Amino acid sequence: MTSDAPVKPVLRWAGSKRQILPKLTSLSPHITGRYIEPFCGSACLFLALNPSRALLGDVNPHLVSAYRTLRARPETVASVLGGWTASKETYLHLRALPPGMDDTFDAAKFLYLNRYCFNGVYRENRQGQFNVPFGGYRTGTLPSVEHLRQFSARLQNAELYCGDFSHAVQEATAGDFIYLDPPYYYGSVRNRGEYGWNAFSDTDVERLIELVRSAHERGVRILISYNQAHSLRKALPGWLLTYALVRRSVAGFSKGRKSVREYQLRNYG
Repeated sequence: MTSDAPVKPVLRWAGSKRQILPKLTSLSPHITGRYIEPFCGSACLFLALNPSRALLGDVNPHLVSAYRTLRARPETVASVLGGWTASKETYLHLRALPPGMDDTFDAAKFLYLNRYCFNGVYRENRQGQFNVPFGGYRTGTLPSVEHLRQFSARLQNAELYCGDFSHAVQEATAGDFIYLDPPYYYGSVRNRGEYGWNAFSDTDVERLIELVRSAHERGVRILISYNQAHSLRKALPGWLLTYALVRRSVAGFSKGRKSVREYQLRNYG
């Protein structure tokens, strides 16, 4: 049994919904089945809701592997992290190392690179290599061993899988609650390797619509965050559309920050 005390994500994640968590938690229904999140990212809503059962998935194998290792061995991951200093030299050295050295080492490396990369962005080139530049030192400290223990405790009730979002949506049943937060579509600027090469694109939207229609008919409650939610609403008549304002760092600098609307679409009242 895990504590109900708040637990923060261990990752900085571009597109994270931490800014609008109060809105998302207010929209989330009482969960009688499982909490299901196929684009889990930093898993901030999962942590806030603290469900008794969960299925968390992502197409990024490095993220899922890091979470699996953190669930099993938070102290050993913290021990490896403690041996690295916050420096550009260390960052570039770790970024150049291929994955597969050791699960604990890889998990610690994933956390380190995420903490000190530019804007919390995860991006890969066509060869699957993480290529985000060093982001400087104003990104906070690495997660403490106690923070990693708390995160690990929350993951004990979660099944983790690496793969396409369809896996989780197809197996959802009545009583389950699905939160879908796919990478947003930005026209020609999308598909630069964010979240992993070809992690999600506009061509996947029709597939997502068909899957959630089927899940809706099975009695699954579904909440979707997406910047093209108006288009989704046309394909999903009767679903409720809401929004929340959020500050976005579009250009990575303060002058490029502005408030934008984050839309939510749901099939329940």
